[in-house]
Amino acid sequence: MPNYTTVSLVKASLGIPSGTTSEDAYIEDAIDAAEDEIDEYCGRTFVADGSATPRVYQPSTNVIVYTDDFYSLTGLVVKQDESDDGTYATTLTITSEFIVIGNSAPYNAIRAVSSPFPRYTSDRPTVQVTAKWGYKTSVPGAVQQAALILSARLFQRRSSPLGIAAGIVNDFGPIRITRQDPDMQRLLAGYRRIGVA
Repeated sequence: MPNYTTVSLVKASLGIPSGTTSEDAYIEDAIDAAEDEIDEYCGRTFVADGSATPRVYQPSTNVIVYTDDFYSLTGLVVKQDESDDGTYATTLTITSEFIVIGNSAPYNAIRAVSSPFPRYTSDRPTVQVTAKWGYKTSVPGAVQQAALILSARLFQRRSSPLGIAAGIVNDFGPIRITRQDPDMQRLLAGYRRIGVA
């Protein structure tokens, strides 16, 4: 599971003494849910996978393959299926046969430079990419802060199961809780990946 924030940070933000452990399980559940929501909202994960593992992709065009985020060119291997049989027997060489688009991590697109990627009417994925997956090797500060805010919010949501802020009333009646936290949206705005492959 990602580690965008911690139980101790959430407890501190809520004013719960560090020695009080009766709420820890609820806080852990709130953190898990917050991290899942952040990943879904952004269309990516911010946890780095330390080992290079293979994933397969269907090229978007004859020359472009959009991938999940990867943070290192070390261990990067790109292979293609030239027989439409699900085997990736042809290994491509970086620079001469493909390039990685972007000057720094996260990378998420590969471009063919010598010949097009194969595409078949079967719509079978024809490119296999082995890489170290993830946004970067560390979680950005804005994502950590958004996780802290959202975790605390989800924990406190137990006190307002009908979506109404408990004990808070203005001239128009009870205050309704918004679906998305505006601070979280602002913090994560620059990290959203739109149109993920």
